[in-house]
Amino acid sequence: MQRGFLRFICLIAALVVLPTVTAFAQVDPNLQVRIETLTPPRDRKPDLPETEVITKRSVRTYTTKEVVAVPLAEQQRRLNKILVEKNLMLPMAADAREKAIKEFGLDRETRTVTKKKVVTENVVVPKPRATKVTVAASTQSVFDSNAAKTPSAVGDTVFGTTGSITVNVPVGVADSFIFQTGVSDQRYAKLVAKNVDIFINSATYNRVLNIVAQGKTDGTTTSDVMSYSLGSSTVYGSGFNPYLVELFTPSVAWARNNMDLGGTLCGPKGKEAFCVAGTFVAVGDFTFSDVATQRNASARLAGAVTWQTPIAGLTASAGGFIQGRHFTEFPGGREDLIIQASARADWTPNPYVQVSGVLQATQQFSTVKALEWNGLAVFPYLKLKVTF
Repeated sequence: MQRGFLRFICLIAALVVLPTVTAFAQVDPNLQVRIETLTPPRDRKPDLPETEVITKRSVRTYTTKEVVAVPLAEQQRRLNKILVEKNLMLPMAADAREKAIKEFGLDRETRTVTKKKVVTENVVVPKPRATKVTVAASTQSVFDSNAAKTPSAVGDTVFGTTGSITVNVPVGVADSFIFQTGVSDQRYAKLVAKNVDIFINSATYNRVLNIVAQGKTDGTTTSDVMSYSLGSSTVYGSGFNPYLVELFTPSVAWARNNMDLGGTLCGPKGKEAFCVAGTFVAVGDFTFSDVATQRNASARLAGAVTWQTPIAGLTASAGGFIQGRHFTEFPGGREDLIIQASARADWTPNPYVQVSGVLQATQQFSTVKALEWNGLAVFPYLKLKVTF
């Protein structure tokens, strides 16, 4: 197991190294934002400690008082003793002795006895954290009013499919290393020259800085988390040919997850969550590239509000971000400002299937006017996940 895991780490390390091959064709100057828009974002939610209820049974010894029957021989002995002490004679009737025994209360006595009983109790204990391997596949069909991300908007439908393997390795009480590798393709109905295939790899360390509000479940716990990530996107044309560009991005992010905004709880017992919850994220990163014009530094502020609807498994959310991007080696200089707002609905009928619908509006300003664009994207989204 350890040898296989080390091989997996080495594979990621090899894939994130910048290729030595130089891209021959001119790379789309808005390529990064185009693939980021269509690639599922990484989940920065921490893998917090969980508890489970186990049933414990134990045998306990206790004493009690009981009224018990006295054996006949003992009854006779005690009666004879009382008759001698009181100098009494019994009548000649056949039942005289039996009546005397009952009159003196010699047929019953109260005794202290020791007994045992089995005690069953439910105990809440920490759930052992284990390494999780998740295989996921997602597909989406996006209609984007500006699929090319240019000032002259061209609407198109983009079909995207992503397959990934994620390994979540717990560290300490609440931290974790997350390694992910996968492949994504983006196919345009009309703008076929924009088709790309992407190798995606990332390594992230999630550090839980603070439990702001300790809840009984993950859905009722508010936490501050710092994430340190290394990510790479190796971009090719359709069919993994020709090679286009390598984007290698170290980043750091701070997030306050799962803030209680409604003051009420939803969900079944043991899986409660805030009915209305909010998340705030601040991210800084730098993208290295073998194509000089793609190198840039970025800062982003993002937020989202999620509502647990009365329908089981259905959540609705609204969010957005503002991002500044400075290109370090673009001829003549380039700075972009991107503003995005989105509304989303997610239905999770079971732990393995998620169906989503997203409405997303984006505006990019730029000091290079030819690279400004805005657009509206609408897409359904299906995700299948298996964890083992």
